[in-house]
Amino acid sequence: MSSLGTWIRSVTSGLIYHPDGTQTTIKSPAVWTLAHRGYSGGGRLDVWVYPTKKAALQAGADLALGCGMDQDEKTVILYRAGRLEAVLERYEELSRPGHLLRVQAAFLQLDEAEAEQHTTVRRTPQRRKRPDPVR
Repeated sequence: MSSLGTWIRSVTSGLIYHPDGTQTTIKSPAVWTLAHRGYSGGGRLDVWVYPTKKAALQAGADLALGCGMDQDEKTVILYRAGRLEAVLERYEELSRPGHLLRVQAAFLQLDEAEAEQHTTVRRTPQRRKRPDPVR
């Protein structure tokens, strides 16, 4: 992904489980985004891009606290424990319907040649079955 820039990452975009026990993992170029719809902006959806998932989660958790979640004891405990995804989930749980605060990968729409160059497909060999325990 280095040719696409430092903010674009190779992120799992698909998993295929085959009958023979193998698994195919597809990774495609994406950026990490933080999306927020809340009280400000008349219901608009704001989206920010971050260089890593961790940075996006941290920004989202900080935003949640800034939006009043610092008054919720459970949220503060989750934040201090570093459970940032849980902070975002708590925000949505306690907010009005339609409010959201989420981190997710936004996959890039590339032309065919770029997609072929920057998408990786890896098939994992079949796992060995454990022998049955002796009875």
